[in-house]
Amino acid sequence: MMTLALQVLVVVMMIAIGLELRLSELTGGLRRTRWLSAAVVLNVVIVPIVVWLVAEQASLSKGMIAGLVLLAAAPAGPIGPMLARLSHSDIGFATALMVLLGVVGLLSTPVTVAFLVEVDAESTTALAVPMFTALLVSQILPLFAAMYAGHRFPSVAARIVKPLGLLANVLLVGIVVALVIVRGELLTETPLSVHAALIAALFALLAPVLVLAQPASMMRALLTVTAVRNMSVALFLASRFFDDGQVEAAILIWSFWMLVVPAFVGAIAGRFRTVTVPLADGFARAEVEEVEAT
Repeated sequence: MMTLALQVLVVVMMIAIGLELRLSELTGGLRRTRWLSAAVVLNVVIVPIVVWLVAEQASLSKGMIAGLVLLAAAPAGPIGPMLARLSHSDIGFATALMVLLGVVGLLSTPVTVAFLVEVDAESTTALAVPMFTALLVSQILPLFAAMYAGHRFPSVAARIVKPLGLLANVLLVGIVVALVIVRGELLTETPLSVHAALIAALFALLAPVLVLAQPASMMRALLTVTAVRNMSVALFLASRFFDDGQVEAAILIWSFWMLVVPAFVGAIAGRFRTVTVPLADGFARAEVEEVEAT
């Protein structure tokens, strides 16, 4: 049931984003080659290695370490662009980055898992086909179909995009609540130090989202997309290679905070934006204006 809810959430989010996104915005994001290159290195190389090193030094169980590494190795969480939208970040760049990381992750995720976790490298590379199928069906096709519909029928798209965005938010909250109800024992049984470390790491990564103004919207998008890993891919890998319940527990605990913290930061950041107000003496003053976070 949880898997189905996640799949529905991803499709709804891709449609909602696609209805608002223009092809020029997406291609504009893809032309930011330096930003994209830095983001790929950060997501594919730095994040997995840092998580692996910290987990190894934290005296965690092997299953917990494996779970954290699996999630760290899976970039391009599909809710990244939605959370970037909450904080009024560059949605074109966030979506382009998600698509690019999804494609790169088809190769990088199995390789990273084989390198950092003791699993069969040949078996992990065979996962590229089902991973690509999932990416194509649940993310890429709904996104581009909605982009075409938004271009072809703009008035219809304008009427339904907000209800779809609201539905996505409701589904996201529902999944978080369901995680607490169904897997609540994992939250209570896991040491508080693990929770604290995950929360602190997410807030440290996302802190600039709260303070960077509009000219840095690409940086806000990059950080938001980086903070959100691909929970579905990580759970798929866990079920394929591990029988240890601690592996799934680590993925679900990190995923819980990965949903809560970026959504909280994005909502807070989206409530305010910096505007420049000219003064009579020729100078300018930056004021904070409350806006609707939709």
